[in-house]
Amino acid sequence: MRVVELPGGHAVLGDSTTREAFELALSLAGGLVPLIIADPPYGNVLSDAWDRWDGNDRNMAQWMCGWTHLWRDALHPNAAFYVWGGIGQPGFRPFFRYLVDVERPGLKLANLITWKKRRAYGVQHNYLFTREECAYLINGPDIKKPRCFNVPLLAEKRGYAGYDPKHPALSDFYRRTNVWTDVTEVMRGKLHPAQKPDRVIEVPIEVHTLTGECVIDLFAGSGTTARAAGRLGRRFIVFERDEATFGSLVDRLSVNEEAAVVPLGDEGPHAQPQEAPDRKPARRRTRR
Repeated sequence: MRVVELPGGHAVLGDSTTREAFELALSLAGGLVPLIIADPPYGNVLSDAWDRWDGNDRNMAQWMCGWTHLWRDALHPNAAFYVWGGIGQPGFRPFFRYLVDVERPGLKLANLITWKKRRAYGVQHNYLFTREECAYLINGPDIKKPRCFNVPLLAEKRGYAGYDPKHPALSDFYRRTNVWTDVTEVMRGKLHPAQKPDRVIEVPIEVHTLTGECVIDLFAGSGTTARAAGRLGRRFIVFERDEATFGSLVDRLSVNEEAAVVPLGDEGPHAQPQEAPDRKPARRRTRR
């Protein structure tokens, strides 16, 4: 494996599903972490070789459970693990099987998030398709006791105090639900065909981590998690096994970006990162 030290964290060229990767990450992080994010191949959705799966959906679900249970041991007690997935297709539903099989003593499915995208796909004989799914798992026996849960709010103000005058709303802003409708997908200029917009990654980082803590991404792709973590003042360790994709990721992250973070409060409900107008190439160090 090859490790590149970047501003705010590390990028690793290698297979994240191995114990070698797990042990390397613990060493780089200096201990357990509060959040792991995984956006793995969904299986036969895209034509790219990395998304092809020759086995059945049970095999793929077993593969997903394998690395989930491996990496669970890198989390603090009651910390969060986010795993992205899709609904699949008739006869091949690995993510659905994964959701059933992944829960074991100590690892619980706390919620299933649906990201409603703006661009719809479909045919005349069915509803238009606009969704992706994300499993929010907790490394603990009780989903009501997460290690950290900074209540996520939307940018939209509610305009009223709530329905119950005895229990008025605690914020002027709407609280985020498990259906995310406020984030637009990356429409053009993608560095990776499955690239997520920064905001869907920023949300779990804001919710489950504190400034200075470390986030791990097992399938880095374009490096969105590292980018989001850096802009929010968190450290990162990201893995990517494709060498060409890794090179693009490192180039993208080797640019300093200053961010102005708006705290929760009167100014707004979440961080509002701003790119500095003057961007300078950053030093990077590589080791094997």
